[in-house]
Amino acid sequence: MTNFDFVETQGQHYFNILNNFEKILKMKFFYRKLFYYIIFLTITHYTLTSCSKSSDATGSQGSGLIQVSVGHAIFESEQTLGNRAATPAEPIIQRNTIELNKDFLMVAELRPEDPASDSSLKDGTRAATDTSALGNNIRYRILVYNQAGAFVAERDYIRGQEASTQALQLDGGSTYTFVAVSLNTTTDLPATTPAVATRTLANSRIATTTGINALMYYKQTLTVSGNSINRLDIVFKHQKPLIGVTINSQQTGYNITAAAGRINPHNDGMTVNLADGSHTLSGNETGVNIAFDNVGSQIITNTNTSFINSISNSVTSFSLLNLTIGSITATNLVPFTNLTVSPGVRYNLILNIVPNDQFLTHQGRPAARINGVIWARHNVGVDITLNPDESEVFVNVHGDYFQWGRLARSGTGISNTANPFFASNAPANNTWNSGTETTPIKTAADPCPTGYRIPTRREQEALIADTDWSNSGPFVTGDSRFDSAKILTSKRNSQVRLTLPAQGWLSVSGSAPYNNVGITSRGSRGYYHSSFSTNNPRTSIMRFTSSDFTQANGGTNPSWKVLSMPIRCVGIQ
Repeated sequence: MTNFDFVETQGQHYFNILNNFEKILKMKFFYRKLFYYIIFLTITHYTLTSCSKSSDATGSQGSGLIQVSVGHAIFESEQTLGNRAATPAEPIIQRNTIELNKDFLMVAELRPEDPASDSSLKDGTRAATDTSALGNNIRYRILVYNQAGAFVAERDYIRGQEASTQALQLDGGSTYTFVAVSLNTTTDLPATTPAVATRTLANSRIATTTGINALMYYKQTLTVSGNSINRLDIVFKHQKPLIGVTINSQQTGYNITAAAGRINPHNDGMTVNLADGSHTLSGNETGVNIAFDNVGSQIITNTNTSFINSISNSVTSFSLLNLTIGSITATNLVPFTNLTVSPGVRYNLILNIVPNDQFLTHQGRPAARINGVIWARHNVGVDITLNPDESEVFVNVHGDYFQWGRLARSGTGISNTANPFFASNAPANNTWNSGTETTPIKTAADPCPTGYRIPTRREQEALIADTDWSNSGPFVTGDSRFDSAKILTSKRNSQVRLTLPAQGWLSVSGSAPYNNVGITSRGSRGYYHSSFSTNNPRTSIMRFTSSDFTQANGGTNPSWKVLSMPIRCVGIQ
């Protein structure tokens, strides 16, 4: 082999080595690329899956359409607000009486309305228009905020024309806070502040310079369903008090020919906090002027339904700037100076013009008018020819005993046990009053004589408030003690009084069917039925001892309807 051949052979050998090495490198590069490609596909898969899940939580379900409807605006009850010491059954009535002249009184009552009750007023007229239904063409605004409180969207609507407003589309799967506000007018609402760029739920406001309008508010949190219709059913709540005024002169027999009033405090501007519907006062304290319709009749009501632009307070006043009834003219009468009013509650202010306290004959029976209510001077069952106010109380002025809701008496004034005695099956709550506390209606089961009925709880409460009390007799307990009574003297006419014998009651024991125990506390205590009854309290009674005179109730104890007590009737007017 020549040197040349040797070199050629070695060269070919090295060439083959290099060629094989190149193939190996190419194969390794292929597998490396394949490896990286597999890793890339795996990462991409998990990334897409993760993104998909994330998108579902933030709106990839698609947008949801918000369909808006609004039907009612409701008032609160004072019990719901929890800021008044009212019983579960009846709200507190604020009362005051002022003298119109030597012959007539003005008996004023502020009654909060219970939205759940359909009861009408004593005079049969609702003092204010029922504003529970939202009228057509009323403007309202909806604002939307995300869970962080950031502003998302705003729409203005017209009641009955909601379809004309730009559709409200929001991300499916997301949760939003919806705020609705209205001034219950057909004009555009003031602009929302601040500007959209810095607006949040916490700082959103509207301001108005018209204080007499309503302020209605609604707030709801809703998670939107994507690719579907989401209903937002708005029920507005009033945020300002509304006071309707009624003047009733029926007991005088004269027409009201002129009247004008004013309610204070009241500002002509406000700023509304959209986070909770509260408002702060602005502008000037102007008061609200009250005008009346039906002037020239004996019952007049305010024509305007102005809302009182004030915060919760106990200093609201009502003034009659002028009033003419028959030949009587008065100016600057102030029935109330310290009314307690709460936001979102509707009130009825009732002004009854009544003759001054006096003795009279009503339906042929001796009676006493005290603060406009006619009270019989004898208990049911007593001979009305007897003097009810003898200096020494005697047995013959003790009246019959009745179980609650029964027409038949359970005993005379000298009975020691009930006979007949109904041991169970208490009568229905409306057995003695088929109307309401404010508009009582006598029933066939009422044992009071013609022209009279059993008093309501409110009438008993008013009697306690409108009289001074004193005692007659020793107030000693005994089955034969008929010698004690509570004397109620009119605070406005000391010559007018009522005498209530301390008859005790015919008691019971145990549970239904109850045991007939018989007379208890005769001579030392007095218990008098009212027509009032609910499931809680069962009944309400007027009660007294030698040292007190109060209204009491039986709570949920059903035995209170089985107890026998005397009755002092009131005249039907």
